[in-house]
Amino acid sequence: MNNDLNPSPAPLERLSSGGQFLILLGIFVLSLVVFSLIGIVCIVMIGHVSLYDIKGMNDYSNPQLVEGLKVAQIISSFGTFIVPAVIFTLLVSRNRLEYLGMKNSGRLSTLLVGGLLMWGALPLINGMAELNSHMQLPSFMSSIESWMKNAEKQADALTEAFMGHQTFFGMLTNLFMIGLLAAVAEELFFRAVLQKIMIKWTKSVHWGVWLTGFLFSFLHFEFYGFLPRMLMGVYLGYLFIWSGSIWIPIFAHFLNNATAVIFAYIEDKGIVPKDIDQLGAKGSEIIYVVISAVFVALLMFLIYKMEHKKQEVISV
Repeated sequence: MNNDLNPSPAPLERLSSGGQFLILLGIFVLSLVVFSLIGIVCIVMIGHVSLYDIKGMNDYSNPQLVEGLKVAQIISSFGTFIVPAVIFTLLVSRNRLEYLGMKNSGRLSTLLVGGLLMWGALPLINGMAELNSHMQLPSFMSSIESWMKNAEKQADALTEAFMGHQTFFGMLTNLFMIGLLAAVAEELFFRAVLQKIMIKWTKSVHWGVWLTGFLFSFLHFEFYGFLPRMLMGVYLGYLFIWSGSIWIPIFAHFLNNATAVIFAYIEDKGIVPKDIDQLGAKGSEIIYVVISAVFVALLMFLIYKMEHKKQEVISV
């Protein structure tokens, strides 16, 4: 028999979706531990701080520490998400690039409309974040809520250290770290890999997309941004489903992150008014949230129709 015509399946290709999820989870946890340790070493060496110096490890006014934290962040994004996605794909598929959705470049029209939607969604995202800030978990989950809020405060402080008073070179570094790398890493892991497992497991595209969106938001451990981030994850999930290309959600994700980085830079330089990117965050600005929601719905419908029409043309 010619093995080239009948290639053997990948080692885990026929494993159940539940089994694949456990394998992915194991790879994820192992990578998280290993690359977190590498990141800590970088923080200590570059930041010239001791692990036992708790105050020094949280002194974000120390530029050397911030540089060390940036290197650790880059290592973390690469190791926590890209490495598990690649290892898992090697185990479950012989057509790796196709499995990850990387062979299909996607349509330029979908790319542009998908990116435009991310900009138009800013007031809606801000409004959802404001709504989220007034939400509380049940009393029996108060300890979890407290932990998540403290984690978010630390994350906010770190984000401010990264994006506050940026130099132009610092902005470019952030565009790579927060914009490009985070978008590629998270989309490969959540949309190209995890979402496939969730869809197969639940036997439903919609359940798979929404569960992945939930996990995408949960693993950011940011309580106040949970709801808008989950909805963004759902939108990115449908973008991947409709287009069949991972590059489309990567671009939309990058545009969202890059916009935050650029706004932080130009606001700090006084080029635009402070908090101009917070439109819709105030209760009095509900009209902008409504307009944004309608705009998002219309563009999502447009993307769906464009991609659906494309599939009809291909099938003819």
